[in-house]
Amino acid sequence: MKLTVNKFDYSPAELSSLILDGEYHSGLLVDIPQSWQEQSRSVLIFENVPMVLTSFAASWALGVGNKPHPLTASAVTPHRLREAHNGEITIEERTLAAHHYWIEGKCGVTTPLRTISDLLRCPAQNWSHSKNLITRLVSNYQLHIEDIEIFIRGRGKIPHKQLALTRAKDIDYPSETR
Repeated sequence: MKLTVNKFDYSPAELSSLILDGEYHSGLLVDIPQSWQEQSRSVLIFENVPMVLTSFAASWALGVGNKPHPLTASAVTPHRLREAHNGEITIEERTLAAHHYWIEGKCGVTTPLRTISDLLRCPAQNWSHSKNLITRLVSNYQLHIEDIEIFIRGRGKIPHKQLALTRAKDIDYPSETR
């Protein structure tokens, strides 16, 4: 989407930021969807250890949701991390197998299947929102219910596993993925 703007509506700092982010070209604001690499880098770049965005933050980085507040992330190191440098990030202590996340440099995101697995196990008050995000992830990444069930069953002993498997049956799958 392109939108003509008056560059005088922005302070020099805002205009510089828009130019550096690639959102302003020749008098036009350009809304370009960012990749998971760009999204994760935008919030994790100043962290000292490798980190990946998780849950709702991962769905945002994967392009299906809005940026949540607070963002959640997990360190991908054997050491515990109590607090992030970026104040808008809440650290979650999770066990992440190497095939549960994508990472470039020190910035990453949980895979669509891991993100769905986490969202399926969310508290009841977040289920409606999670269900919408999961439906978009399933559609965008062409996932099947069998893929999700196999992934969850393969995770071993995890909290709310049965709830996740039950909720997986509630998701609206595109007809060609059933």
